Amino acid sequence: MKKILFLQGLLIQSLLVLGSEFEFIDSNILYNLEDPFVIGFSYGRYDDSLDILNYADKLNSTKPKKATTDSYFISYQINKFKIAYESFNSSGLVERLTQPKSLETNVNGESFSIAYKFLDYDKRFIEMGFFIKEEKQEPVKIDCYAFGSTVLGGSCNEAQLRVLDSDIYKSSGELVYKPVLTTSGESDSEGIYLRIIPKSLNLLSFVHTFSYKTSEVNQRFQSDILNTTDTFIRGLNIEGRNAGDLLDQFKNELPQETPWKENRFKYSVSKLLPIGKSFALSGMYSFIKVKRKDYINNPTKEDFNNNHLVDLSLFYGINDNSLLYMRLSASSNYLLGENPLAYNRRSNHLFDHPYGQLSAGLLINF
Repeated sequence: MKKILFLQGLLIQSLLVLGSEFEFIDSNILYNLEDPFVIGFSYGRYDDSLDILNYADKLNSTKPKKATTDSYFISYQINKFKIAYESFNSSGLVERLTQPKSLETNVNGESFSIAYKFLDYDKRFIEMGFFIKEEKQEPVKIDCYAFGSTVLGGSCNEAQLRVLDSDIYKSSGELVYKPVLTTSGESDSEGIYLRIIPKSLNLLSFVHTFSYKTSEVNQRFQSDILNTTDTFIRGLNIEGRNAGDLLDQFKNELPQETPWKENRFKYSVSKLLPIGKSFALSGMYSFIKVKRKDYINNPTKEDFNNNHLVDLSLFYGINDNSLLYMRLSASSNYLLGENPLAYNRRSNHLFDHPYGQLSAGLLINF
């Protein structure tokens, strides 16, 4: 692990958001529901006992402690058109051995899609859709940060280099120190998909989905101490190092502040298999290929562009209008291509590991 790992804490926002929940439902079972209106809710929770692929054990310093995700969606089909809306909220907590000892993040997002069944054959029909999605990370304040053996602050007692809030001092005489960093971000995505859907459930009938999505990613950072031009502060000697050089090194290892684009191609093949009158199993495999534009590479770290995902689900029909389901998801490279806000030049090393999650949901169809 390298020195600056706070962005791993920001990545906990993405746990349990392995792609759109509605996209998964739409690809696996929505086309087999009889009534046109569907309401859905899913809940995911992460902790050590649910880390099915030991993702946390592969990380050396910052450890994900817990995370939850709530997702709500509605879908309505009229004639050959289908419209859908989804809203989700994700929160996560990580713990560290050094400053900051813990860090919590929250991400809110929503998406809208519209699809049209433009070809209808004897054994299958073909649907084309358009979707937009946005995600926003709420501002995160990092009071102190341990950069190697040097603690930048912040109000923590061990801070060796910090900046006084002069406005508060002038008005009240109180010594209040500014946080090391405040960060926020958002991603705006839009895309199209083509889905080939069989009209029967025999063993050789599969759903094929081809999609293309482009996302603009923005990450912003505000730091008085990293941006200071004060010659006294920058000229200090901290443990044998020049403070200005130390601050510049810290700043240069942050993700870029200029926007970049992530372009994603995704192919999925899925199969729904009924078991008796009340149960059904589904399986889905997806391949993802990512290309980035205006992205500034980190020359010391490898970037990743491919991801393989597997979803296995069990559905249970409570009655004619309600379904419960459990979903097991696994990916070869964390959330690559599924959550553009998570990937940047600082966090890309986290995408070298397989990742898994569990979630549960309820569908109401009428």
